[in-house]
Amino acid sequence: MKINSHMIKIFSLSICFLLIITVKGYCQEIKVVTEYLAPYQIEMPDGSVGGFSTEVLRAIFKQANKKPNIIVMPWARAYKVVKEESNVMIYSIAHTKARHDLFHWIGSLTKERLYFWGLKSRFPVPIDIEALLKGYLVTASKNSNISQYLIDNNFFNIYHITVEDQSMKMLYSHRVDLLVDTELNARYRAKKLGLDFDEMIKIKEVTALNNDLSFAFNLQSNLQLVRDFQKAYQEVKAKGILDKIKQKWQITGG
Repeated sequence: MKINSHMIKIFSLSICFLLIITVKGYCQEIKVVTEYLAPYQIEMPDGSVGGFSTEVLRAIFKQANKKPNIIVMPWARAYKVVKEESNVMIYSIAHTKARHDLFHWIGSLTKERLYFWGLKSRFPVPIDIEALLKGYLVTASKNSNISQYLIDNNFFNIYHITVEDQSMKMLYSHRVDLLVDTELNARYRAKKLGLDFDEMIKIKEVTALNNDLSFAFNLQSNLQLVRDFQKAYQEVKAKGILDKIKQKWQITGG
């Protein structure tokens, strides 16, 4: 069959059209690391990851036309991965002053208020002076902002854990004296573990740890990718989607 210039032109236009459709419909997969931390990241019955922060994350990814590959691991490992690998996102991470220049920040989920917690049997009344708590054994996740705060403020008796649920189990079994958590997280974790939350007492607020809980990218990540997600976050927020998800999960932080 003889191929004329008209047929070649039609063929070329068809190829270009298919390429445009393919590029437009392409949904890039992004690696996302996190830990289980109710109610922010929860393991669902089907093995997927749910929770307040995860729902917000999925809304942002949908807005950005990207697909999240969520990998759950101990926080210390997740933090190491996002520090070392480009184009990797981490959530839910506290946006602290010390971390500000270490990541590209996408947007805030909520503002946390953290407290020292103990058992009422050990602490009948709250303690106003933080220095009086430094002799007690306190537990914290390795490489967490809580751990860094305790180290920086000369808490010399720290028991580092790798799985968040360990902290409350150890508290209730009298293996540690204190843990640091938000009231929301503490309630969820106690319920999950079948423990009586009313046995705990809020001892003292750690105001220096009251930071935004956020999404962040590795510092060496593609800048256009970062901008795309920052834009998607603002659009999700402007549409009221973030507020609706907060209402669903009864998240009251700013």
